[in-house]
Amino acid sequence: MILEGLTPAEQLEVFGIAIDDYRSVAGEVLVGMEPSRLHQLLGLLEPERISAVLEEMPVDDAVHVVEHLPEELRESVLASRGLAGATDLQNQLTYADDSAGRLMTTEYLAFEETTPAGEAIARIQEMSQVEMFFYLYVVNSEDELVGVVSLRRLLLTPPGKSLREIMDPSVLAVTTETDQEEVAQLSTRYNLLAVPVTDEVGKLVGVVTIDDVIDVVQEEAEEDFFRMVGSSEDELLYRERSWKVARIRLPWLLINLGGLFLTGLLFKWFDSTLQEALFLVFFAPVIMGMGGNIGAQTSTIAVRSLATGRLTSGQGRVKAFLGQQARVGLLIGMTVAPIAALGALLMERSPMLGVVVALSLFVAITLATLNGSVVPLVFERLGIDPAVAAGPMVTTTSDMIGIAVYFGFAALMIDLLV
Repeated sequence: MILEGLTPAEQLEVFGIAIDDYRSVAGEVLVGMEPSRLHQLLGLLEPERISAVLEEMPVDDAVHVVEHLPEELRESVLASRGLAGATDLQNQLTYADDSAGRLMTTEYLAFEETTPAGEAIARIQEMSQVEMFFYLYVVNSEDELVGVVSLRRLLLTPPGKSLREIMDPSVLAVTTETDQEEVAQLSTRYNLLAVPVTDEVGKLVGVVTIDDVIDVVQEEAEEDFFRMVGSSEDELLYRERSWKVARIRLPWLLINLGGLFLTGLLFKWFDSTLQEALFLVFFAPVIMGMGGNIGAQTSTIAVRSLATGRLTSGQGRVKAFLGQQARVGLLIGMTVAPIAALGALLMERSPMLGVVVALSLFVAITLATLNGSVVPLVFERLGIDPAVAAGPMVTTTSDMIGIAVYFGFAALMIDLLV
């Protein structure tokens, strides 16, 4: 976007022109901006100017912009004269963050089940305020969702038939409290272009459209990526404030530091063994590195499978996943261990050292694979986002497992090594 290549002062000037002369376009610009630039630009605008743009935007897009307002500015904008009567926007902001209620749009097609198909088509042709629509939803006299009709079927139906006769009653819907990630999973799993949203008593109150689903998928993938490396998506908003970014990264790095200290204690525990055979230290990074890498790979697969709904309990998928990952770990271990043994033999001319390295690497890789599979599943069962387990946590524990296994085998066979 050209606007993002300008200085803050130039952005303010250009966007001010858009607000005055092309207000609907100004709203589209805000929605398409990168988060940190959007946050910066909104901080420069006066509350009345922002509210003027929000008035012209679809409700779901307006909610997106409001969520990126600095806290103190958000209150001023929502209290401004232009938005004081914007009940749809105000109501939608009362729903929980990352919920279907916060994400949905209140512009959709819905008619009573007794409506004839011909009348429904005529009424649709007169409607211009709906942002985008893919389905016609059918409700009863209490506005409760009872079915759905594709627009294709509606157009091919004789005008006299009622919507009740042609609707599909097995409509998939979510509630306003449903997590946005679950909405995205439902949409992608069943190839839905829109997902209807109902309140606690089943009344239709909105729909989540495919463009918002795509945004959620991208947002969740980005969020998982940041958490896997022990950071947060907030880093994009504060990339020009070094201390703020450092504070985001520090918690998991401190946990990693603690894990490294524990690894150091393992070295100290086997201190007497190391004094008798210092050459063992040379192969410690090999065991640690391979275990850490395979653990990180496996946990990434586990987190992604949980995020996409492919790994859900109650369907035998967890057991199958753990079995498959265990087999993968065994195969990788059997392939890598002989190569490592050959390297140890060539470097130290010690067949027994090759056996120790091979056994240690095989066991370390197998255990690290199970570690990377199980930890995210345990976190998910405890109600903790499993993505947090995929970075420093799994890598550090896999390193510790590898060192404990390696020095344990070395201590058992020390008389044959020296």
